[in-house]
Amino acid sequence: MDEAYDGREAFGAYGSHETDGSLEAQGSHDELERSLLEVCALIEQTVDKHRDRRAQPALVYEVPAGSADHAALARELIAGATESVEAVLAGEPGRRWATHGTLHELTVAGLVEAATRVLCTRATFDPELLRRLPAWKGRPAVRVSGMPTLEVLIVDERAALVCVDSGSGGAASLIHAPSVIRGLHTLFERVWRTAMEPTGPVGLNDGARTRLNRRILEQLRAGVTDEVAARELAVSVRTYRRYVAELMSRLGATSRFQAGVLAAEYGLLPAPTAFPAPTSAPASGPVPVDRRPSAGS
Repeated sequence: MDEAYDGREAFGAYGSHETDGSLEAQGSHDELERSLLEVCALIEQTVDKHRDRRAQPALVYEVPAGSADHAALARELIAGATESVEAVLAGEPGRRWATHGTLHELTVAGLVEAATRVLCTRATFDPELLRRLPAWKGRPAVRVSGMPTLEVLIVDERAALVCVDSGSGGAASLIHAPSVIRGLHTLFERVWRTAMEPTGPVGLNDGARTRLNRRILEQLRAGVTDEVAARELAVSVRTYRRYVAELMSRLGATSRFQAGVLAAEYGLLPAPTAFPAPTSAPASGPVPVDRRPSAGS
């Protein structure tokens, strides 16, 4: 494999689709997958080439995916970054892979100092990263796109941590091979240019669930019991509580009260109706009193 490879061969076709809008809408998702497959093949070639070179600094180092070593590598890279962190967080929905979990933890703790950009899917969108990461060139540091299942971490354009399978037997690869890093960085830039900026919490304005989400938020704001809210929405209490938990997760809220506050900030709830103004008393003089005798007196 030629170390002068600059990654353009893998991304030439995909690069022709740099227009506004989502990747799915442009029909380029298949091309993205092909590009990623080429990058994965390049990683495997690099691993095979350097696996037996014990006397040289390792350009590729593998650890079991999802292991403590995997998380430790992610932590070391992110905490040691001085210029840039570029992360693709497109793991399995419903759970954070090692890189995602580590970046989330360090971001919440305020330990990420380098300029950071994050690409995620709708299923892996992390409100805390959007809220806490500094803006990138005046725009949100988190963008959303359709992507195959994988995690990529590129630090200072000098090292990368790649995981395409977090299951048993999968491996996470720490890469210092310049050719692979250039290819990954090129791919990140292509996707970044076409990815969407979140406009409020991702997933809260999706089609048929929009009205239901708003009604649930209204019940939370009203402070009614779960039983009353579930009856009002014609769902079981268990289902209502599951909906509430989903909304809180998407809002990044740790309490129901905070969920209501954030919903108002995001414009997901209309302003509360003002109480009617009290009828004003006469400008001066005593208030008239009806002194007529009652019918029984």
